[in-house]
Amino acid sequence: MLLLTSGLGCGHVRALDALAAALAERAPEATVRRLDFWSLMNPGIAASVQQMYLELVQGSPDLYDRLHRLDQRTWRRILENDVEPPPEVRELAERILANGFGGDLFGSALGPYPTDLVFYPTACATLPSTERRGLGSFALPRLAMLKWAWTRLQGRLERQLDAFGPDVVVSTQMVPAALLSAVKLDRGLALPSIGVLTDFGVHDYWVQPGTDLYCVPDASMIDAPFDSARTGSVIATGIPLMPGFAHPPSPAESRAMLGLDPGCPVVLVLGGGLGLGVDGIASRLLDALPGVQLVAMTGQNAAARTAMARRATRQDPRLVVCDWTERMEAYLSAADLVVGKAGGLTVGEALACGRPLVVAKSLRGQEGFNVDFLERHDVGRLVDEATLAGQVAAWLSDPDALARRQARALELGRCDGADRVARLALECAAGRTTLTTGWGEW
Repeated sequence: MLLLTSGLGCGHVRALDALAAALAERAPEATVRRLDFWSLMNPGIAASVQQMYLELVQGSPDLYDRLHRLDQRTWRRILENDVEPPPEVRELAERILANGFGGDLFGSALGPYPTDLVFYPTACATLPSTERRGLGSFALPRLAMLKWAWTRLQGRLERQLDAFGPDVVVSTQMVPAALLSAVKLDRGLALPSIGVLTDFGVHDYWVQPGTDLYCVPDASMIDAPFDSARTGSVIATGIPLMPGFAHPPSPAESRAMLGLDPGCPVVLVLGGGLGLGVDGIASRLLDALPGVQLVAMTGQNAAARTAMARRATRQDPRLVVCDWTERMEAYLSAADLVVGKAGGLTVGEALACGRPLVVAKSLRGQEGFNVDFLERHDVGRLVDEATLAGQVAAWLSDPDALARRQARALELGRCDGADRVARLALECAAGRTTLTTGWGEW
């Protein structure tokens, strides 16, 4: 079995970790391999593109949101039909041109796919500058360059498939899933393909003719946009979560484990795997809510961890700082509510532990789906910086209403998504599941 993901999003990788653990539990004899989309290109080029992406989502959320809202038909028309890209894509191209290549050229040349080091600057050189950015700026050579890049990635994925020969492929991110779909259609492969969505909404680019089965977080996602496309089966399995979420410790056990005061409210502050904005949010809440204990998860944000650790040791014993944990279910269970980004895995994990989520920062795009889901069920709310502390204080000050939100969150949460997806994947690999029909709860 081949597991595809994109390491650019920590949530996609975490879902893959959970699925791999479930497969090892159900079928320890199965051969399972993982493949990151970014490993199909030169590491220096991959790092450069990833850095550009992070700068985009943090510095230009409006452009990120507009790009995310472009459906798969737009990208297909660009790749296949030589049409003029929309303004969003032109603006992105201009940013790529301005960014250039900032990696270690010599070190990258020693890695795989060194020809990318020639292709990438050439592609940038064909993109429009500000002076050349009119209606004709994306001429056929530029479109051909874009299609050629996609074709190169297809060829590399084909070689991986030929070398491994999987019985089924499972993808937890839409770009590698689309790449696999293109390979299947071009080669006429009958290889079963499963797409595992990790957000509470469906981006159109997920809907690919080569994807046979979609595993979605919630039954409300089954009808659209899958209904109009009628491509593959759709089953509500829940998001794959790590094994610890199957039986999380009680709040009392969790607080004792983490050394927290059992009689004082606890707020857990999350910033996703990148720890975006954690230090600012945590500081604001500590200043405004003197009677609250706060646990800050800084992820890969070393600067935030340093700043928060300094405050925790020298100034404020109410603050607990952690950069990474394999026991996220314990931290969630210890909290009364969660504050942070609306990443799909964060939402899925919070709901599985019955914890409402105050969204302090949203990257829009797919996170907009998650915010809508939380607000629709009154288990979360998007707030701005000015009202964040007041919203947290209001929810904590009404224990009965908070308990109702926690109960609703627990009803919505699913802790067995990984096992459900693993079972379906194993049945597909053994040829025991038909993937052309079937819609609904599973």
